[in-house]
Amino acid sequence: MRLSQIFFKHNSRSPQSPDKVPFREIMPLKLRNRVAGGTTKTLEGKCLYEMSLVFACWKNTNFEPDKCNNEMQNFYGCYNKYVKDAAVQKGLKKINVPSPNAKVFTKNQITYLLQKYPTV
Repeated sequence: MRLSQIFFKHNSRSPQSPDKVPFREIMPLKLRNRVAGGTTKTLEGKCLYEMSLVFACWKNTNFEPDKCNNEMQNFYGCYNKYVKDAAVQKGLKKINVPSPNAKVFTKNQITYLLQKYPTV
């Protein structure tokens, strides 16, 4: 005798047989040829560490900007590098055809690849 027969002897919530439930396909069971995609925004390249060093230096020197020149130069260098990288990334987002050696694709590039090689 199975344990479920003991617990469900009054047939109140007995497990249902999968044969009783027919499968209804609401949407087709294949991938679409486009990507709805969103963006993933990370904070790793935005100079937060350098900014925290500048704030810590200002706090230790009672907010005198002349004593924190080294930290400020590091922060400005990081910011200028970030602006250049952001401009390059913005230019790459406009290109729909992905480059052969790319490891990260935008949603437009994935859509291009899916339309070129549709799912069967």
